[in-house]
Amino acid sequence: MIPQHSRLRAGTATYRMAAQVSGVLASGLIFLSGCSSLPSSGPTESQFLSAQKDPQKNKLGFGLVQISSDLLTILASDSPAPLSSLDKITDRPTSNDMIGPGDTIQISIYEIGNGLFGGGGSNASGTSMAAAMAGGSTTTQNTGSILSSGGTGQDPQGAKAMLSNLPPLKVSAEGTVTVPYAGTLHVAGQTVDQAAATVRQALARKSQAPQVVVHVVESVTNSAIVYGNVTRPGRVFLTPARERLMDVIALAQGSPHPPEDSIIQLTRGNHVARVAMSVPENDPSQNIEIHPGDRIEVIYKPRTFTVFGATGKVSEVPFAVPELSLSEALARTGGPLDQQSDPNGIFLLRYEDNDVVRRLGLPVAEGKPVTPIVYQIDMMNPGNYFLGQHFAMRDKDMLYYSNAKANNFYKLFGLISTIIQPGITAGYMVAR
Repeated sequence: MIPQHSRLRAGTATYRMAAQVSGVLASGLIFLSGCSSLPSSGPTESQFLSAQKDPQKNKLGFGLVQISSDLLTILASDSPAPLSSLDKITDRPTSNDMIGPGDTIQISIYEIGNGLFGGGGSNASGTSMAAAMAGGSTTTQNTGSILSSGGTGQDPQGAKAMLSNLPPLKVSAEGTVTVPYAGTLHVAGQTVDQAAATVRQALARKSQAPQVVVHVVESVTNSAIVYGNVTRPGRVFLTPARERLMDVIALAQGSPHPPEDSIIQLTRGNHVARVAMSVPENDPSQNIEIHPGDRIEVIYKPRTFTVFGATGKVSEVPFAVPELSLSEALARTGGPLDQQSDPNGIFLLRYEDNDVVRRLGLPVAEGKPVTPIVYQIDMMNPGNYFLGQHFAMRDKDMLYYSNAKANNFYKLFGLISTIIQPGITAGYMVAR
């Protein structure tokens, strides 16, 4: 059994040693609290502001802007390059009724009496267009209602009008088709009426009063390509009705995703424009006419923003709604933590268009279309909560909650307590 005076001396020595260790540790940790040795989720507000002014740290040249009503006015006036800028760019007529190489046309010829294709009054082909394409049999059709006012199938002299449907003809790369008895005819760049006149003129000296009708069966020339995130990608044939952008996407049965998360990339010649699908959907001026040869890609790009710093969790957050404000984004992430973050130093980082940066009076990144900008909002000012409701979040924005200055002291005290607590406990047990 240990004598009472021995236990007292041991307890006193333990307390003295614990005090000495605590003093050394406290001195060292106080020194560490003034530097970056303590663990941290990111810079404080003052460190952020200092880094922006230091050329050695701010090599990207990011600017810092306080969120204000004037800033909201400038941002509201910013808009992406409109699709309407492409509306006047084309290298061909846009009536969507021109014949071109690769098209398939159907030629119907009406003749009176013993014509070239009638064979002495019996129709040489006489099949419907669908039957001709399917290899159907030859039939005779009465076309008097078309060629005479009497409706009897005869002209005023009593001659019957015979219809002959030639097999579908593919327009060659040179823009020509070969018609029996008429030879090789150039039809590229002509409308169906002009092509019919060309055929009729070629047959005029070989057939008795021929009448010609030309129908486009398949038009590669007057078509656009729709691909990407649509239900039915492929070639969409355009008509003289002049389909618009959303019409063509609808003909491809649309996208299965919300329009806010879908990007339309329209390529016309050497020009490319990209906008969210919601833009032409909500703005009729951006729902432009589609020209032959246009290429339309629908890209699924779900919008997200990322959260860093003194928050409950570093995460990537989807928008999930058509429009999201800064206030809503703060609420979704739980807002600044009372015990860790600084409500004065909430920052939003994004790449801003250089036109907007110039209007903000800041230097722009040379040779690049965008410049990194940091927006700061002070949530200790009640008025800024209203501004946050009108500040629109954008895809790939970064939200940062700065650490409070006192946060390092809380971490320091916690570290000291963790280290010396075992010694204090041991001394207490010995003293007992």
